[in-house]
Amino acid sequence: MDGNNFGNNYDKSGNNGNGQDNGQVNGYQQPAGQYNNYQDNTGNNMYYQAPPNNGMENKANGKQIAGLVFGILAICSSCCYGVPGVIFGIVGLVLSILGNKENKHGVGIAGLVCSIIGLLCGIAMTIYFAAIFAVVFEMIESGEFENFMDVMEMYGY
Repeated sequence: MDGNNFGNNYDKSGNNGNGQDNGQVNGYQQPAGQYNNYQDNTGNNMYYQAPPNNGMENKANGKQIAGLVFGILAICSSCCYGVPGVIFGIVGLVLSILGNKENKHGVGIAGLVCSIIGLLCGIAMTIYFAAIFAVVFEMIESGEFENFMDVMEMYGY
């Protein structure tokens, strides 16, 4: 033994003579918490691994995306007398249902919800505008519309 190890059987590389590394580098003990010679087995822990997807990724397909786009168009265009909202809503509903049969994804669900909302808004607006047109045509047939036009002319409109 040399006098630098203070009675320990370690050589200067940190080995104790039987080929084991005891955490010492150049004769100095490493600070606690640093483990150089331990194997990291966290990648082999079955409890924390994601389930295998068997080559199929759970991504939104084109039908689901198109269903979402038509659903949004149905909501936006339901103010245009309601008819475009009904048409876009039906197309979006069909595409969303077909896309959701292939795989479930948030985009497909959102397309389904937007299409249903757009379809309902389109139907409501179609009924509303049909009622307005019915009232206007009834006013024209009964002659009340001519009285209305006379009042408008009287006030300068």
